[in-house]
Amino acid sequence: HPPSLAGRYQSGEYGRYILSVGRLDPLKRNRLLLEALAHCDKNVRAKIAGRGAEMEPLQKLAKKLGIEDQVDFLGFVPDDDLIQLYAGAFAVFFAPVDEDYGSITLEAFLSQRPVVTCSDSGGVLEFVKDGESGFVCSIQPESLAQAIQSLYDDREKCRSFGQAGFEKVKDISW
Repeated sequence: HPPSLAGRYQSGEYGRYILSVGRLDPLKRNRLLLEALAHCDKNVRAKIAGRGAEMEPLQKLAKKLGIEDQVDFLGFVPDDDLIQLYAGAFAVFFAPVDEDYGSITLEAFLSQRPVVTCSDSGGVLEFVKDGESGFVCSIQPESLAQAIQSLYDDREKCRSFGQAGFEKVKDISW
């Protein structure tokens, strides 16, 4: 099924941040995103939209890793703002543990954004093709950092991957 905001997603300029959306829970592995960001160029930023029990531990980890200035913890984001966040990201991080479907992937692709995920992320892997519409990485911060940096450094790759993802999901309907 399509995401609830299907038909409203849009593509804008590829910005300076990778976006993570969803409940802040250990199974969503935002911790890996922060650990990866610590291995990236200091110009790479992350925006994390969502609420949950992991908020404070993630904020503490960002401080410990020395990347607190590179991460924005946004909390709850209204739909209109979320659409704009997707439209301005250079990529979307979505690497949950064995997710069953992964609507975040569809939202990213409908916004023409590549997705960075992990090899054990479940349903996400039905959509993301490594090196075509995003990157499927090992569960190592260094592997994720390489993928994130690669996309940050190459906006044409972001555009190409995002378009490939869009083509895959543009006709999904009930």
